[in-house]
Amino acid sequence: MKDNIQTLRQTQQRPGFRPSPPGGMGRSPFSGSLGSTKSPTTKVPVPTISALSREERQEAKRIVEEANFNFSGYQVVRREFISHRYDPAMTIRGSSITFNNSCISKLEDATHIQFLINPTEKKLAIRPCDEGARDAVRWCVVKGDKRKSREINCRPFTTKLYELMGWETIYRYKLQGMRINYNGESLYLFDLCSKEAFLPQSRDPKTGKIRQAKAILPREWLETFGMDVDEHTASTQINLSEGYLSSDETVNTTAKGDGYMQPATSNPTEVYQ
Repeated sequence: MKDNIQTLRQTQQRPGFRPSPPGGMGRSPFSGSLGSTKSPTTKVPVPTISALSREERQEAKRIVEEANFNFSGYQVVRREFISHRYDPAMTIRGSSITFNNSCISKLEDATHIQFLINPTEKKLAIRPCDEGARDAVRWCVVKGDKRKSREINCRPFTTKLYELMGWETIYRYKLQGMRINYNGESLYLFDLCSKEAFLPQSRDPKTGKIRQAKAILPREWLETFGMDVDEHTASTQINLSEGYLSSDETVNTTAKGDGYMQPATSNPTEVYQ
């Protein structure tokens, strides 16, 4: 024991001896290596997403979405799937056509129109015209500074439409109008394939009130939300010089002796909404 104490004292008295710090092995407090005299390395903090403000994070997300966005895979949801009671519309019954007041009020001061139909593309265009123009049809009643919708009786024309489209004569059909510009003219374009069918109104046997008929939509509509964007854009492109006929040309060769068409019949392809 005495020998060990003496040996320790002799070691501590050697020149250049430095005791190790508690818990250390002779390492410098400024370095991970023995005897190193380098200065400690200072780490610079790296900004993280959490350091950004809420507005900055939203702007960064917007920029990324904008850079990666395109219309591929998108469908334009059909207007018929959403409430459209006050949108421009046309209703075709067995022997008449009626435009709602919204349709009339948005076509400036037009009191007369011409029907133009493309039997191949199944589209109907409404073009404003002067009262004395050929094939002009009055589509509204004027009272003071107000215009109100009127029923247009046109059985030969509607019968031909029913035949062309294979519609059931018991139904009335409602179509949503789309206002477009063509060569400086404001027109309404109706896609005859995009229609809502309604059964005749009936009265509740208990209350005597008229029941509101529910729309019957084409079966194929239930398979998608609407048209692809490119198809939707193409559906609004028309050229009145290609395939469009005035309403008198659609009935001049197929009318029977009394000027009326035979009722069309077909198998219904619609389902209730």
